[in-house]
Amino acid sequence: MRRSILLCLLLLAPGCSFWAVRGPDRNVARGGDCTTSVAAPVVDGVFAAGLLGLGIAGVSDQKPDCSGWGCLDFSSAAHGAGWGFIGLAVVETAAMAYGAVNVARCKDVKASVELPPTVSAAPGLDLRRAPVVETR
Repeated sequence: MRRSILLCLLLLAPGCSFWAVRGPDRNVARGGDCTTSVAAPVVDGVFAAGLLGLGIAGVSDQKPDCSGWGCLDFSSAAHGAGWGFIGLAVVETAAMAYGAVNVARCKDVKASVELPPTVSAAPGLDLRRAPVVETR
């Protein structure tokens, strides 16, 4: 799981919960090897918030006052980039919701099925070599 989160952070891949989170398997007891860590949905949520902020900043960019010589107007490019960032924020939000739902389902399945407790000897204690105590 740590490797998946690291790859998500390094690549800044949108929607890492889509490929890093596994939901519970209905054919396997206790859900199988499903994801119980909320790290990927949290990373997606942080990216969604950042992209949404960048998108709002880009869309709300005002047209400059070009009354003088040599004015460059990049407001239409900023608006286009802003809408692109908002689109990526929507993808990140969908990935966050998908990951959070699957992690919650996995935790519910693992909590609902209780295994019988196992008893084991203390580490380093070999009961086969214990001295026999006879009582009379």
